[in-house]
Amino acid sequence: MTKNVYIVEDNEKNMKLFKAILNLLPDIQLYTETRGDLGLELIKSGDPDLIILDIQLPEMSGIDIAKELRKIDKFQEVPIIAVTSFAMRGDKERILNAGVNEYIAKPIKVQEFRKVVKKILD
Repeated sequence: MTKNVYIVEDNEKNMKLFKAILNLLPDIQLYTETRGDLGLELIKSGDPDLIILDIQLPEMSGIDIAKELRKIDKFQEVPIIAVTSFAMRGDKERILNAGVNEYIAKPIKVQEFRKVVKKILD
């Protein structure tokens, strides 16, 4: 069964890396956006099995996207992975408190990223 993965990431190199990693997994359909506000609309119009969010995005932060999605019944149980360069004390807790399930610091470790994604999608 195909899994729908939504990625909201404004950095082109990170987006390419995420796509390269995820395209190696079987039965994955990717949906991508680079702006926070447009990413939220894309997700709301779709049927995600997993959402991967950058936190620092143009127009709307990943934290705000996660908070908005968690207010909607359809998205309350959809796993969200935050991938972010915010790694200061308190950042992880603040991000997880927004409704995010997993937190991965940038620069990502490819094996860790794959492991987390596979765990969620299996």
